[in-house]
Amino acid sequence: MGTGTETSAPSELEAMLGPQLSEEQARAIFWQGEEATIFALLALAKMVADPSANGPAPETPSGQTPVYQKPATPRRRKTPGRKAGHRGSRRPTPPHIDQHQTHTLTNCPHGQGPVSRCRSSRTRLIEDIPEDITPVATEHTIPRYWCAHCHRHVEPTVPDALPGSTLGLRVLVLSAWLHYALGNTLSQIVEVFNCHLQLKLTGGGLVQMWDRLQAILFAWYLEIQAQALEAAVLHADETGWRVGGKTYWLWCFTTTDLTYYLIDRCRASPVLKKFFRKEFAGTLVSDFWGAYNAVVCARRPKCLPHLWRELKKVDH
Repeated sequence: MGTGTETSAPSELEAMLGPQLSEEQARAIFWQGEEATIFALLALAKMVADPSANGPAPETPSGQTPVYQKPATPRRRKTPGRKAGHRGSRRPTPPHIDQHQTHTLTNCPHGQGPVSRCRSSRTRLIEDIPEDITPVATEHTIPRYWCAHCHRHVEPTVPDALPGSTLGLRVLVLSAWLHYALGNTLSQIVEVFNCHLQLKLTGGGLVQMWDRLQAILFAWYLEIQAQALEAAVLHADETGWRVGGKTYWLWCFTTTDLTYYLIDRCRASPVLKKFFRKEFAGTLVSDFWGAYNAVVCARRPKCLPHLWRELKKVDH
């Protein structure tokens, strides 16, 4: 059946198949003969039956894409540092010097011969954390008072810790920042405090402190939601989120000034009904996920990156 056209190797045929296959390439495969055409059809059928063989779909969240299927990070082409002629940038000078050290030398470090002191010298500034970090234990004396108006005993407030807590606010804030802002695990945070900061604590104690912290901050959390619902333009998206080894969904609602997060096991419209308690008067910008169609709003445009992906699908 061939017409004299050189037959391509199976690896070369597989490289041509896929969404990028052009009409010219398809005709070239056809003119290579019956075997090449059958091989191409079987390979395409396998791709349709197993879409994961071609890699993740464009709308697949990054967190659900295996590492081996992600493209390699491109090399940096820009030369590091400031451009020629521009003022350089370096770490700022410390506002004050805590201690001074003077160094001496009796023998040359290269030839080991004796050396004599010159008139010139230079200074070098080094900032470091203390070698021995010791926690500070403070005993608070809290006197009791009698209130003749309330007819009860009252006490002054201790501002350095949560009520009833034996760990101070600095421990609470630092541990919460390491966990929720930087994403460190509970065991890693315990290791930092126990070994480096020399403050013995347990994971259970930290979780209890964080739970009490969220109860205090919950009012601000609701305030962020209220401000988001009053925004003129609101962007919404969701991505996979692991909770206790199970797949949950992290919903994100953001404006130019704030971001509201909502974690739920569901990825459907019931979550949006929890957030949008009434008709949204602003513009909701989202991708093409069907759950967003349940939101009653003034306008519902699509974000440009997802729109371009859909246009590419239609083009192919």
